[in-house]
Amino acid sequence: MSAPRKIVRSFFYTIGSGYMARLCSLVITFLLKDELGPEIFDLTIKGQVFFILLSSLRDFGWLHSLLHFQDRVDEFVQTHFALNLAFSLAGCLLTCAVGAGLYWYEPEVYAWPAVVMGAFSLFYFLRSLTQTSEALLRMDFEFGRLGLYHGLATIAALGCALVAAWYGWGRWSLIVGGWSTFSVFSGVYTLIYGSAVWFSRPIRLWPLRLNWTWARRLLAYGKWFWLAWGILMNFVWFYDKLILAFIGDERYAAGLALYEHAWWLMHLPTAIIAHIVFAYTNTLYSRYQRDRVRLGELFSTMMAIIFRGSSFVALLLLANAHAITALLKTEWAAAAPMMLWLAGYAFLRPLFDDGVGLLWAVGDTRRTAAVMGVQALFALVAVPVAVLWGGVEGVAYCMGMVAAIGVFGVFAALRRYVDIAWRRVFAAPLMALALAALASAVCSRVFEFSQWYDLVARSSVLLVVYGSALWLLERQVVVAEWGQLRRALNEEEGV
Repeated sequence: MSAPRKIVRSFFYTIGSGYMARLCSLVITFLLKDELGPEIFDLTIKGQVFFILLSSLRDFGWLHSLLHFQDRVDEFVQTHFALNLAFSLAGCLLTCAVGAGLYWYEPEVYAWPAVVMGAFSLFYFLRSLTQTSEALLRMDFEFGRLGLYHGLATIAALGCALVAAWYGWGRWSLIVGGWSTFSVFSGVYTLIYGSAVWFSRPIRLWPLRLNWTWARRLLAYGKWFWLAWGILMNFVWFYDKLILAFIGDERYAAGLALYEHAWWLMHLPTAIIAHIVFAYTNTLYSRYQRDRVRLGELFSTMMAIIFRGSSFVALLLLANAHAITALLKTEWAAAAPMMLWLAGYAFLRPLFDDGVGLLWAVGDTRRTAAVMGVQALFALVAVPVAVLWGGVEGVAYCMGMVAAIGVFGVFAALRRYVDIAWRRVFAAPLMALALAALASAVCSRVFEFSQWYDLVARSSVLLVVYGSALWLLERQVVVAEWGQLRRALNEEEGV
């Protein structure tokens, strides 16, 4: 298959498989949370936050480094695997040691979080062994295969967690299959996804080979990724939960679980749009990193797609916050206003992530680290103050400000590599969002429905108005780009 045709098909494989997995994840996680309640999630999330912050220290951007140097991959693939193995093992041991230390320090509080840290760390170590194989599959645009593996593993893991919860396993069901996006750290997901990826692109385990020239090169590229991703990014986006775990908000019995629930829902615009597309765009940006014009066109197109999708999902969640939380038991109802407080985060985080993806693709991990460093410094001071000032509400507003700082910094850095078509990316969807929000407000004042009917009616109005407005504003562009897409799909083999 020709490269352009494979690239286009890979995009649709990524979208299709990603949405299938996310939809199933959304439904099963709702059922799981309704079954277990916020109290069981509260201590589990505390352990998960410690695990995320510690385990990410092992990540030197192994996936991204292989893609960045893909033209010479045969020279360093064994070195890539050896380095990944060494750092993953060290990270696993560190996380387990900290978990044991927390348990010995205060066993009545940290017994279960320590179990969560140890179990997830072991599973993550096993999955990390397949990163070289996964990077090789991404390099070859094998997103159909990867998407299938991820979708099946996600559905199986969450399904096992739900069944375990029904059979009375309680919090252990979260170790077996996880919940929401954190199902990827569970035992079932690791077994299925890791095995499938490994057997698709097996790497020789022994003897380990290390080319010191390439080792230094990979670490030189990865050190800024490690600083940006391993330390700063995870600190920026999980520090709020860490502070809530220690300080808390006395107004809520399970404040951390409620906030994480609201955060998970308002993270959906990023998760179901930006992260699904990101898995594809990072590889694509790496391929065209030396062509400024082509890279600018691609980035503007992908950013336009991401913003149109993610902003609508964010508006949908904001308009239906109370109706969505009403789908669960009343213990989760307090998460509804938290969703509204996280509005800024929901709209801005997808833009930040795709911008960071381009900077990583072109190898500018240093500027990425600089932007995240500014975010981290702001969060370090602002989040504790926000908790003391306004509890969960203050934290939510603060995270919107952190996201805004990141977007501003990333887009300033991007000017070095691409020319962004700002009007093409933002003008039409912003107008469509305003019209859809106005129509939803009018509908709420004119009609009164029960909870379920209100959710369906409001969502339908938003979808129809937003979609119609976008079509009227951009129909010529849509027709032209669809024609280009059809021509790409109809290319002959070898063209």
